[in-house]
Amino acid sequence: MMLNRARRDPIWRQTRRELVPILGSTVKLVFPETWSEQYLTWYREIEQSSFRPSLTYNEEEIMERLAEEDVLMMFITVDGVPNGLVLGYTLHEISAEIFYLDTIAVKQRGRGIGRIIMTALIHWAKKMGYRKIQLDTEFENEVGVHLSSFYEHIGFRVVDSDEEAGNITMQLPL
Repeated sequence: MMLNRARRDPIWRQTRRELVPILGSTVKLVFPETWSEQYLTWYREIEQSSFRPSLTYNEEEIMERLAEEDVLMMFITVDGVPNGLVLGYTLHEISAEIFYLDTIAVKQRGRGIGRIIMTALIHWAKKMGYRKIQLDTEFENEVGVHLSSFYEHIGFRVVDSDEEAGNITMQLPL
């Protein structure tokens, strides 16, 4: 399975430079070209530190997402240890103009890492010709943090909600 047509884009070198003052000179952005047990281990490690068990994917679900068209799969590592990840793809069933941000997670919250990654992702998505970025999130996480606030500050708006389940769909026009 071939992944990451985006890995060579210069935007990611700039993103790494912006992360160095926060995470140190050993920070790397890793774009797997093929999937491996090591990447699965990294994915699970980041998921476990970022999401409650009901929101994590099993291996089959991860593989289904990696089989989507135009996958962007990126890990952020420090000293070879995974510290964050991004997983997204084109939502062809809705529109080829929508990039779906399936997963973004960073271990170290509150340091600006997520904002740097999201800013780069927005610039990259525009460059790739997408017209919108879409994501699903919860109204709030297990400790009461309103997750939509982070995305709203970047410019995302709620386009659908399921109050019973506590989930919202957000979009950012590009």
